[in-house]
Amino acid sequence: MTGRLWGVGLGPGDPELMTVKAARLIGAADVIAFHSARHGRSIARSVAAPYLRDGQLEEHLIYPLTTETTDHPGGYQGAMDDFYADCAARLAAHLDAGRDVVVLAEGDPLFYGSYMHMHKRLADRYECEVVPGVTSVSAARRSTGPSAV
Repeated sequence: MTGRLWGVGLGPGDPELMTVKAARLIGAADVIAFHSARHGRSIARSVAAPYLRDGQLEEHLIYPLTTETTDHPGGYQGAMDDFYADCAARLAAHLDAGRDVVVLAEGDPLFYGSYMHMHKRLADRYECEVVPGVTSVSAARRSTGPSAV
């Protein structure tokens, strides 16, 4: 039996603005996957930290580049395609072992999120579900004050 893949939206950066479902899934997952630049700090992991538990495996998916140039034969796109293929293979190994995997996504997993690259590569082989999150665009409107309804 294979594990299940979850793309979990964390909302706009405040752990208290995550959905109850997101918090529950993060606490229950066997594996927590998150992205960061080479510096290693992950906003997504820091937002999810209150809901993590001891014993969970972590897959730290470190982008090979962000805005800099690359000597990869395929250029920037080639480097990113290889990166996402490698990440998908790492997550597939957990799923094949029967582990449930949560991929943390700032905001919403499908709104400019890296989760969509995992979903595209894994959804045809594994059970996948997306848990939406409040985007920063939506949160920004609310932070301007009460609505004029």
